[in-house]
Amino acid sequence: MKHIRYLLLFIVMLSPTVAFTAFNDIGVGARPLGLGGAFVALADDSNAANYNAAGLGYIDAIQVGATRAQRFNGLVTYNSISGIIPFGRIGSIGASLGILAEDSEIYREQAVSISYGNAIFKQLAIGANLKLFGISFDETNEFVTENPYFGQTSSSTVSFDFGVIAKPFQSLSLGASVENLLPANTSIADTSIFDVDPDPVPLNIRAGLAYRLESIAEMSAQGAAVSNLLKGSLGAFEVAARNGEIYIRTGLEVWLNKSIAVRGGYGLKNGSDSATTLSFGGSAKLPISSTAVQIDYGFQLLSGDFQDNITQRFSINLLF
Repeated sequence: MKHIRYLLLFIVMLSPTVAFTAFNDIGVGARPLGLGGAFVALADDSNAANYNAAGLGYIDAIQVGATRAQRFNGLVTYNSISGIIPFGRIGSIGASLGILAEDSEIYREQAVSISYGNAIFKQLAIGANLKLFGISFDETNEFVTENPYFGQTSSSTVSFDFGVIAKPFQSLSLGASVENLLPANTSIADTSIFDVDPDPVPLNIRAGLAYRLESIAEMSAQGAAVSNLLKGSLGAFEVAARNGEIYIRTGLEVWLNKSIAVRGGYGLKNGSDSATTLSFGGSAKLPISSTAVQIDYGFQLLSGDFQDNITQRFSINLLF
């Protein structure tokens, strides 16, 4: 039974024909997950650099965030921590660490990034990430030591992201980012035995918009309750391309009051293995002295090859 599990793990981790490959774009943060992943035009919290580093240019308070996610019924876990420090007119600097592992502890991914974003003027911000990727297999595990595929048990490489956010109107935000601009090969295969192509971290392109409904609230004649609800609401839409597949994501966020928010999102993937996602989430914001603590939860149901599989994500975000 153990060997069957290892075989399945090997196929999942290394085969280019399945949905889960090295540094797959699973997203970071429970709030973006609740929005269906449509976050490239928002990028306004501690998760910003993972979607669009330009968002750092509009962040004016120190933020620290941490996320724990589980996928495939707990087979895979992802933990991350990130921080952003604004320096006024010279822009904001961020850093993050993300670690993905599976429960048998054979395989591990790690991504470290240093980020910078700056609002050139009120309507336009740019940003960039410098990233270090690393993968490793447990070299003491018999599955690894006895498998001729492994030319090495670890690999690391660097890459670069660039993003931009434009705000032509107060309520409208347009965003785009290109991730992994530098070819980043994480292959560990013994090429003297196996004739395999390089295993690059795929180029990931995102573009989208976000619209805050406060402008509609100002024109609403439906009463104070509806107007206040609209003021705390936004919609987001995003299109992404990765590995020849197209992703369409959309989400809605509603702050019921200053402390409680709810979210919903939908995603569609078109490609070799089409799939849809349905997401829900919420937040609770707790003021503690001069610090605001926001606890986020995201829930996602996947279809397609991973039908009925549930992803859950918990995040905490501190604003100083």
